[in-house]
Amino acid sequence: MANQNELTTHEMLELHEILCNETLGIKKIESMISMVKDQELASYIKNNVTARRENLKGFQELVFDKTLQ
Repeated sequence: MANQNELTTHEMLELHEILCNETLGIKKIESMISMVKDQELASYIKNNVTARRENLKGFQELVFDKTLQ
């Protein structure tokens, strides 16, 4: 029986898909910032990208920690 702290293969694949989708979303948003003329909206978008990057980093740390156990 697998340790409860270990991720199964299926869970690892799901996390990989989430990470890929989040990375792609960040890249799409970043590529469109230059088209935004409203400074308030641009600031909101930049804050959103920062928050998404922090979430992505957290997911990556989770995956890295789980694969090392």
